[in-house]
Amino acid sequence: MIAGTSPAHAAQETQASTDRPDKTTQTTLHADIAGQANPEGLMLIFGGYRRWIREMNNELNIPSSYLQAGAAIGVSPAYGKVAAYAEWMPALFAKVRFEYDVYRFFGANGALLSFPSGDSKFGRNEVNALKGLEETGYGGRFLIRPTFFGKIGPVIISNQTDFAYYQLTGRGPYVLEWEYEILLKHFDHVFNNRTNFLINAWKGPGEASLLIGPYYEITHAYGADLTKQRVGGVIFWVPQDTLWSFNRPRIYSQLGIYVQDPNRQGEPYFAMGVGFDFDL
Repeated sequence: MIAGTSPAHAAQETQASTDRPDKTTQTTLHADIAGQANPEGLMLIFGGYRRWIREMNNELNIPSSYLQAGAAIGVSPAYGKVAAYAEWMPALFAKVRFEYDVYRFFGANGALLSFPSGDSKFGRNEVNALKGLEETGYGGRFLIRPTFFGKIGPVIISNQTDFAYYQLTGRGPYVLEWEYEILLKHFDHVFNNRTNFLINAWKGPGEASLLIGPYYEITHAYGADLTKQRVGGVIFWVPQDTLWSFNRPRIYSQLGIYVQDPNRQGEPYFAMGVGFDFDL
């Protein structure tokens, strides 16, 4: 019950992984656990990827062009998902990901819950009132995610867009989807855009760094014609380059407010997570 691509975690993509210039391939495993409040959620994610580096930026000593293929498994108290994706970075300022996710809903903790119309309220009180009416089932999502990067003075800008197509089960006609926390039809489209404005407030040895700054996020579900907007701040901290045998140990957090939402407008939102990579 936590979005897999929160602005705090997306900040990791701004801090590209460092590779030795003589290394043309990279295999990395990763693990994260993240929680959030309003709405409450928790997710544990394990995954890995294989990256084929085509070009390096000698000034920054990071890949400027690569192909990548990966997979991940996520588990929360409400659902589990398996994801497979391919990613292409043609240049240092842009990349695009193609992903397919398969969901398994456990019939508990708010998934799957059905609602009669796109105008239905689906806040905490409404979800609690429907406790016990959750359904088990499966779902799928096809995702195209372009991301663009830029820098103005000390400010690093990243803009990430999700174009998602869902196939969901459940009685319906609308069901509550927890990644974007919004009502969807059984076959529906979601648009989500997140922009981070980050400053590298501290740089340590290797990949150790501290990124902080504001973010803005907008989500629109086409079937229910619902729009949500959030603004707030992001912290992404890699306190040291390695910890024991692990690479890039990280702590990330975001604190924001719903500026437009059918259930939580004007209320705060908080998320926090920890994770690490393991380079093979």
